[in-house]
Amino acid sequence: MSSSSATGIRFLASIKQGNGLKPSTRAAGIDKEVGYRWLRESYLGFRGEGLSPAEATEALGFTTSRLPAWEAAVGVATGRHHLQTNIEDETKFWTTFGRGARVDQAAAAAGVNRSTAYRWIRVRFDQLRGSKTTLKRCQVLLRLTDRRCRGLERERLARLAKERNAAAATQHAAVLSSNRYADQVLASTVSQAQQRRTERDTKYWHLMREGKSNAEACRVLGMHRRTGALLRRANNYQIPSLKALPAAAGRYLDARERLRIADLLELGHSMRRVARELGRQPSTIKRELDRHRDAEGRYLPRTADHDARLQRARPKVHKLVADPRLRGLVQRKLNRCWSPDEISGWMKRTYPEDRELRICPETIYRSLLLREGRGLHKRYAAKLRTGRRIRKTRWRTARGAAHGSAT
Repeated sequence: MSSSSATGIRFLASIKQGNGLKPSTRAAGIDKEVGYRWLRESYLGFRGEGLSPAEATEALGFTTSRLPAWEAAVGVATGRHHLQTNIEDETKFWTTFGRGARVDQAAAAAGVNRSTAYRWIRVRFDQLRGSKTTLKRCQVLLRLTDRRCRGLERERLARLAKERNAAAATQHAAVLSSNRYADQVLASTVSQAQQRRTERDTKYWHLMREGKSNAEACRVLGMHRRTGALLRRANNYQIPSLKALPAAAGRYLDARERLRIADLLELGHSMRRVARELGRQPSTIKRELDRHRDAEGRYLPRTADHDARLQRARPKVHKLVADPRLRGLVQRKLNRCWSPDEISGWMKRTYPEDRELRICPETIYRSLLLREGRGLHKRYAAKLRTGRRIRKTRWRTARGAAHGSAT
């Protein structure tokens, strides 16, 4: 396996996200030495791009005692296989061939056989065609016959088709393995100690339901009474119900889907392809990425899931209660008899860069006109242009009732 495979991409992405070597290799299903080899290849690649050792280490997201050895190999690695012919011999061949010598004469001058010489010509032909050189120009530069030129072109097209098919098969296999990878990562998040602790807590609450006291239950399980007292305090001194939790409705993304989003994005898939694999709308994936990408543009699935849970937590602190500065600005404008729509527009225009100083008109209306509204004193309701202190819905008016009966 190579570092450019799906497994290698997942492993390097896990390292970049801050996970350790052992958890990353365990989730990717590879040996630790394979992980070190891929990290070395990535480090040498960063150094070859002109990054400094510190910048390469930061881009890799990993540090180890092997870094000095990797750094020593920066100037030594040539990218050529140890069985390849010396580069001086290849240079001599092309120099002789460029002077007008035949292929066999240039090969003899370089000290290689004809098969090696023709392999060099094939490689040069592929390079020229890859740089958009025409077929006729390649034939002139390499002094090829029509038959050999057509044969090299057929071989090149066959290799390209084979590489495309192999790449498509690899991507398909990577998508199919995305589910298994997400399950492995989720399973690896719970250690054996956490599993034992969960089983112990389950047995403790089972004994408590049977009428045992805290001391008796702790004695049966062989744990200290203070541990049982901490468990009871964490559950507000109530025994957890045996009623099964309702199944998720699927409205919100879960941790498994977020892991798959990060995995498929690392594999190079578009947002539409990710949405199709997850059975979601592309707009859902885009909103998820816009909300939970960090300052460096990275999408970290665990962090995103944690933040989403905090955002969904209820009850929420009212915006006007939590932000005294925003509340003061709204009150000042209400004292001047501004409407909530005018206040909202003024906030957006005056503070375009401050997302915290954004408030919709409905938030102001609900704070003033609803009994459970909070954040603004009810005396500010007199500053509204209607002068009402309670909200009157259109269904309670004569016009609204007539509209309802007509429909």
